[in-house]
Amino acid sequence: MKSPRTQIFASGEYESRIRKVREGMEINGLDVLVIHSPENIYYLSGYQTPGYYWYQALVLPLNSEAIFIAPPHEAALIPEFSWVEDSRVYPDTSDWAQITGEILKELSLTRSSIGLETKSRFLTVDFYQSIQSLLPDAQLIDGSGIVESCRLIKSASEIEYMRKAADVSSRGMKAGIKAVIEGASELEVAAAVHSELDMAGSEYTGLPAFITSGERSHLVHATWSPKQIDSGDLVFMEIPGSVNRYHAAQSRSVFVGEQTQKLIEANRVATEALETAKASMKQGVAASSVFKAGSSVINEANIGYKQGRRIAYGIGTAFPPGWDEGDIFSINIDESRPLLSGMCFHLITTMRVPGLGAIGCSDTVLVTDDGVETLTNQIKPGVQY
Repeated sequence: MKSPRTQIFASGEYESRIRKVREGMEINGLDVLVIHSPENIYYLSGYQTPGYYWYQALVLPLNSEAIFIAPPHEAALIPEFSWVEDSRVYPDTSDWAQITGEILKELSLTRSSIGLETKSRFLTVDFYQSIQSLLPDAQLIDGSGIVESCRLIKSASEIEYMRKAADVSSRGMKAGIKAVIEGASELEVAAAVHSELDMAGSEYTGLPAFITSGERSHLVHATWSPKQIDSGDLVFMEIPGSVNRYHAAQSRSVFVGEQTQKLIEANRVATEALETAKASMKQGVAASSVFKAGSSVINEANIGYKQGRRIAYGIGTAFPPGWDEGDIFSINIDESRPLLSGMCFHLITTMRVPGLGAIGCSDTVLVTDDGVETLTNQIKPGVQY
């Protein structure tokens, strides 16, 4: 295992990750795992690029060294970030299934059990069918979830990056709150947020910041616009930070104008739901219990809003088009698995109240043995005035 020029984690941590993944491969009867998900490639090898719309794959045999496959314009990034010594660079016009199949033949795996991440966005039906055709005597098995299961519990180094990401997120949120005044535009608020995020050290994030105001705040996953902020508007902000691809996010709203009783009550409910959910979280507690605790506060209130399908999702390492690990673990009514110390979640009780707007309330939290630590702890949750 060679040391890359930019080493995000110690060699021992990568070795531990590879060992745990191979244990999962053995349990699933796999001789090799072909990994296409950018987050999983990054987690195991350190390699990263925003250019993953080109083919990239990490071939991890059970009993021999890993092989990394990439196009030529990404070649310089391999020694920059990755410890993998055997990297294969091919023309970007290559038949990537053919290339991958030839490497598997080279490894004498033509009659073996080959794991493919069939749930990955980056494994196409065409690629799968081509591998089937090229290796007719191999058994193709779904290897999805093996690497993800290892990513559930964050190491001390990962948690440190998430703390830094939370600090970056908080700095961006503070700048956004300060920029919200009557007559300013959403664009101006966004400029203040992004300037601070960049200066605080944030990398590009898996999703953009979400900044909306007034009626536009009802639009889930809408970004900033030229709209002017008026008196009586709620300005919703969901601000991420990313450090070494590890993400933290938080939501807050700012109200411009004179408070109303409806606003005060909705703010109380959202904040109480968030704190109630946090209070219910610790190692060993079923995720569904946390969902019930937080959602009951909202559902029992008379504010015209009911909690949606989940109250939190896992968060950690990410590349666009998302910043979450919700595909690995989400806190919802149907999730019976227990929380474990070292898990990180984006916990959300944001409400979009008819006639009022979005009451932004969310934090990134770390599960501990006896509770949770709020990583995005610099700004009091709830509406700012």
